[in-house]
Amino acid sequence: MQALNRHFTVYRRVQTTKPPEQVFESVEHSLRSTVGGDITRNGNVFKIFNGNQNLNFGFAADIYATVTLLEPSPGTLELNGEITLEPNQLFWIMAILGFFCLWFLWAFNILYFIMDPRINYQLALDRVNLEEGTASAGKPFGV
Repeated sequence: MQALNRHFTVYRRVQTTKPPEQVFESVEHSLRSTVGGDITRNGNVFKIFNGNQNLNFGFAADIYATVTLLEPSPGTLELNGEITLEPNQLFWIMAILGFFCLWFLWAFNILYFIMDPRINYQLALDRVNLEEGTASAGKPFGV
């Protein structure tokens, strides 16, 4: 059911002189270590399925994310992330059981509506350290 899907975005702009392959490697390393999940790369786009590592209430939804790397001008790189949450099977089981007899199970469904994956995904983008060409827990962008 599309009406229950939730959408979020994250963004980061950086200045770098690193070659594209080194940038892609750094972004992928940061995503793997911060959000986890099944990560695939197609050109300049990273697709992440169930990247819910260290995410509060991550078990309450299926998480799909796309991180796109764009170069609007030479030396400037934009990282755009789009995150979609979809109710998973456990969500629907709890909703149905809660409707028919065990209303307290709806507490599980509330977790779906209060979880916010932007924190973890923004942290992953902020951890991309292009000075050394690898991901690290260095100074976040803009701080």
